[in-house]
Amino acid sequence: MSENSRGDEWRWPMQSSHDSDRVARIGGIPSLYEQDPPPICYPGTPLDASIIIPVPELIRKNLNNIGFHTPDSAQEGGFDSTQGMERDAVLMVASQLGGTPETVDGYFCGGGTEANLEGLYIGRQFLRTFPDPQGKGIAVLCTPLAHYSIFFKGTNILGLTNQFRWEECPKCKGTHKLPQNANTQHLRLVGVNPDGQMNMASLDQVFVQAYEEGYRQFLVVATAGTCLMGSIDPIPEISRWINRTRASSAAEFYFHVDASFGGFTIPFVTKRGECPIGFDVSEVQSVTVDADKMGHLPYPAGIFLCRRGLQNHIHLEVAYIRGHGDCTISGSRTSLAPVLAWEYYHRIGFLGQKEYVTDCLYFRDMLLGLLTNRFGENSNVVRALPRSPFVNFLPLVIDLEKGCVPEKLIEDGILAPYHLRSDGIPQDPMDPFSCPTIAYKICIMPHTFLFLDQFVDDLEKVVRAAGKFGQ
Repeated sequence: MSENSRGDEWRWPMQSSHDSDRVARIGGIPSLYEQDPPPICYPGTPLDASIIIPVPELIRKNLNNIGFHTPDSAQEGGFDSTQGMERDAVLMVASQLGGTPETVDGYFCGGGTEANLEGLYIGRQFLRTFPDPQGKGIAVLCTPLAHYSIFFKGTNILGLTNQFRWEECPKCKGTHKLPQNANTQHLRLVGVNPDGQMNMASLDQVFVQAYEEGYRQFLVVATAGTCLMGSIDPIPEISRWINRTRASSAAEFYFHVDASFGGFTIPFVTKRGECPIGFDVSEVQSVTVDADKMGHLPYPAGIFLCRRGLQNHIHLEVAYIRGHGDCTISGSRTSLAPVLAWEYYHRIGFLGQKEYVTDCLYFRDMLLGLLTNRFGENSNVVRALPRSPFVNFLPLVIDLEKGCVPEKLIEDGILAPYHLRSDGIPQDPMDPFSCPTIAYKICIMPHTFLFLDQFVDDLEKVVRAAGKFGQ
């Protein structure tokens, strides 16, 4: 549309105006989570109305939570009340991940992506304090199931890798990520096992190759709740491997865990020591969790946690800040998420969160049973991939007739209201760049509980339309 055809409506208006239609338009913005049927892949959820009550008052007061508030040091003045609430909320979350007030620092930030970037940034600066005799820089080790904020965004921002490309694969004719060239430079993808977990033999092999090339600084990233399968990398095993490898080589490591989703599920449905993912694992140095997913908070509400003092590696002196420094990506940031977390987590307690996660897992397994009963346990058309017992994801392969466009039938047809989203898992788990199996992420949360039968009915209609039912 040309500028002339728009008229002047797009410009900042010259005169003030009070238009009830504008307010009504805002009030009429629909909630996807409250539609019939609701999306079945989005990890957010409608907020408890009681959480929202203090929001207008908090916004009006315009309080800035700039900085880290877990250390016992001078902070930005004038906002002490909300900064203290943030400190308490951060430590509540840390307490479920093996942290204590004496061992962990952290802050609320603009989502899991920012928290991952903070972890990579600190890791880079930490590793740069160690010798790099051949000037190779830092090798980043993660699996292809790591979040895009790790190997597509964070590593590029920090100059830790080259670019990947998305284009038609000459082997499968599908479009998926491929390395820009045979040498992926600093980023080294590690194979996974059939359950989507980092394969330790592959980790060792990838490390040895990079070490032989001259790398001595390694930033290892594990995931606790991959965004498609919900798989949990073997974090204690990786920690032991790092400890052994450091002792037997001239290499140094930084270990970051992306627990954006699993950080609010795993600690609440496991026994202590059953599946440690945080600071009770000796080599873990920083952790990302995301409270706008299973943590009940409005977007954005990421939380970054690290061992005490590590944030000093990115500390910047800033004269006009009362504490004379900042060590966050965001700088100025809202007090909204941490204050709401402080209130709500006190209100529901550990047992309330445990019940919440347990319910989601129960209905996830119920959906699996419904799908098995409808399509058969050994269906070649609709089948579930391995899934974590502690993360409420169900990765679902919907293999329609060859020649059909799955996106047309699944994302734009009868199933469109569910907003299904797909991603790829390497068909050869040990080859991160092998052609992918395409699966749909099913995320079961309270807004989906009442619609599972309807989803299965609608999925059957799509399968029948493709002539694949009963296969």
